[in-house]
Amino acid sequence: MNNYKVGIYLRLSREDEKKGESSSITNQRALLMNYIKENKLIFVDEYIDDGVSGTTFNRAGFKRLIEDIQKRRINMVITKDTSRLGRDHIEFGYYVEKFFPENNVRYVAVNDQIDTFKQENDMLLFKSAYNDMYVKDISNKIRTSLWIKKKQGEFVGAYAPYGYRKDIYDKHKLVIDDEAANVVREIFQLFTSGISISQIADHLTKEKISIPSIHQGMNRGIKSSLFGIWTTRTITDILTNPTYIGHLTQGRSKKISYKSKKRIHVPQEEWIIKENSCPRIIEDELFYFANHMYKKNIHTRGRGEDLLLKGFVYCHECGHRIGFRKISSKYIYGDCNYYLKYRKYHVCTSHSIRYDLLEKVILDEVKRLLAKEDMNKIIEDIYQQHIECYQEKLRKRCIFLKKSIEINLKKLDTLYEDKLSGFIDGEQYIRVKEKILLTNQKLEEEIILLEQKNTDLVSDFGKKKVVKFTNSILFDRNLFGSLIEKITLTKDKEIHLYYRVNCNF
Repeated sequence: MNNYKVGIYLRLSREDEKKGESSSITNQRALLMNYIKENKLIFVDEYIDDGVSGTTFNRAGFKRLIEDIQKRRINMVITKDTSRLGRDHIEFGYYVEKFFPENNVRYVAVNDQIDTFKQENDMLLFKSAYNDMYVKDISNKIRTSLWIKKKQGEFVGAYAPYGYRKDIYDKHKLVIDDEAANVVREIFQLFTSGISISQIADHLTKEKISIPSIHQGMNRGIKSSLFGIWTTRTITDILTNPTYIGHLTQGRSKKISYKSKKRIHVPQEEWIIKENSCPRIIEDELFYFANHMYKKNIHTRGRGEDLLLKGFVYCHECGHRIGFRKISSKYIYGDCNYYLKYRKYHVCTSHSIRYDLLEKVILDEVKRLLAKEDMNKIIEDIYQQHIECYQEKLRKRCIFLKKSIEINLKKLDTLYEDKLSGFIDGEQYIRVKEKILLTNQKLEEEIILLEQKNTDLVSDFGKKKVVKFTNSILFDRNLFGSLIEKITLTKDKEIHLYYRVNCNF
């Protein structure tokens, strides 16, 4: 016994803290040191992981223990019980059944009366399996409890969704975070005015608007000089989250298992949505239109030419999308995707049609619709909404440019003071001054251009607005989507249009 050099391993998880003093690091240490004294063992070191779950073996104290075993500094490990070493049955079995024996290490779990020097490991592995099942049982109970809270409309996340913060008086309720909510509104306005998701992400990054994770850190008092890079995934999550229209949505992602921290996205039909249970940031019409356009675009990104009808055309017989592909250098053809994928099983039919002919028929029909007198008011309202979104975009850009000019003028003042103080010479001052003035000149020219665009929009908004809408429909998928819900194509090349507005045909 005197030949054993002992390392004691102490671990306390957050769950263990709730059990009180009996599971504390202090009491674990007292128990193990008493065991060493009674058995006249040689104490070498202690290894501690405080506040760390036993479901992972990626712990600083445990890693140091393993390193000392490999260095032959210790050859005996003692814990209070087997659960202190770890609760993952597979990992526990590896260390006790393979790693410890191969390194001539004796393992003792005092309260479980386990000693690998005196007995076989059958009881040890049974205890390990029990510890693992205990964690799984606790995990299931917690998950069930959280599911009930979510179904009742109580917020249970660690961090509030971007645009909100937790109510200081009730952590299960959300209140609007004005700064972030304004960014959410801007994202919806930009997307529904025809700006792509990637362009929105680039815009927010260039404007140095803090990404959600950093913004949340700032709210907790954690300061950072970095603003982060906005990703298309973040923009997509915001655009598709019903929480922003007051329907608290939770369970959009989940852990792959109770043993892993990795999260996966959950299908929309499995989300937990409690309607009218939190403040709204976005109006229903804007939210649903944004999602309508997102669904039309989701299967069309990065696939050849940017076509107006992509994502809008479906097979009348099977309901799958009509995909458009460039067959020759001259023509693009549309075919039923379901047929192309499973043609050997003779499902559906090709529905093959030339894209340019299809688009001409559709646009002729849309223009006929726009020419109807009773459509004037509908078209005016749609166009007005797009004009307002575009004007808001111009306004925010002008504000940013004017702030940039002010910052540059302050730099110029500081530069002049540096010249007077002798920090820079006259030549350096003139060179930097000219560079700043040239930058400001370009910014002022852009402001004038943007203001002129805004003036043109206002002056054109009148009798010409329906004409402008008709012309721009050739280029703007969002304007097109304001009118058209979907288009179906039969095997006999019959075309059916489904409108988003009420049309009397």
